[in-house]
Amino acid sequence: MQGLIDTWVDVQSWILETAVHPLLFRFGYMTFFEDAPFVVETLMLGVVQIAVILLVFRPLERLAPAEHWPDRKLARVDVVYTLLSKLGLLPFIVFVVLYPVNDWLQESVRDYDLMLPTVEQVVPWLRDKPLLLFATYFLLYDLAGYLLHRMQHAVPWWWALHSLHHSQRQVTCWSDDRNHVLDDVLASFYFAVVALLIGVQPSQYVALLLVSRLVESFSHANVRFGFGRVLDKLVVDPWFHRTHHARASASKPHIHDSNFGAVLPVWDLLFGTAVYDYKRRPTGVDSRDADADNGKGWLGQQVAVLGRLGRAIIASFRPRRLAHPAE
Repeated sequence: MQGLIDTWVDVQSWILETAVHPLLFRFGYMTFFEDAPFVVETLMLGVVQIAVILLVFRPLERLAPAEHWPDRKLARVDVVYTLLSKLGLLPFIVFVVLYPVNDWLQESVRDYDLMLPTVEQVVPWLRDKPLLLFATYFLLYDLAGYLLHRMQHAVPWWWALHSLHHSQRQVTCWSDDRNHVLDDVLASFYFAVVALLIGVQPSQYVALLLVSRLVESFSHANVRFGFGRVLDKLVVDPWFHRTHHARASASKPHIHDSNFGAVLPVWDLLFGTAVYDYKRRPTGVDSRDADADNGKGWLGQQVAVLGRLGRAIIASFRPRRLAHPAE
């Protein structure tokens, strides 16, 4: 693990010294000097993930597809989401919006002595056991992801955003990044705060992101196999997650409100949201409004979701009608 981290840091330093820092100096943007490593690291993480998708996950989808489609027209827009998220749009948003907020948050908690004890402070003997410490961080990070995912389904206005992710009828390994920009910003800020509170260091955070996002990309893959009926209780596989993306039906109207786990299914097993029936179901949503996302491009989907968000917020302020017994 430490060898991989050292290699990662060396590559990052080389990019900064040979390309980024000279450009910042050349165009007079040295005020961003301290923040440049964060942006470079985010882009490096994206490049690695895209390479794995292209070289490993896509070939598996061609060899053993779970669903056969006449064409992949609907899936193409998800490639745009992945490229923008991993190489352009999201890193820019994180840099411009979240980084100053994160600095403000750290200063605020220090001023008011609100800093929660980190994992190392609670369990000091983990300090000289890096692998166990990383595993503990990963468990807490994945639990945080499970709880966030349940909120995305339970809170009406958040579901209005998250429904974009579920509206895809052709779920593939590119679909993991199919999210509204606002949804991504909220999730990124949430995970950054969680990592800050439990004491995750920057290099460890990169490893957390890399492992979790690769598993999430593969769990969306259009493949007709999983990890088997023992390992699929330990790690989320495509069969498990495909149930989460299943289109609701009369017999299973809430099938998508299951299998929320991103990497570890243990949380679904503990909280009673796991479904292991191994049935093949079509993916998508039963909402005509959200299903219309499939006929739009990236920008059209972003605008349409804002409309759904607005309607959900307005609906939350309307007085509820009380049911009266028939006379």
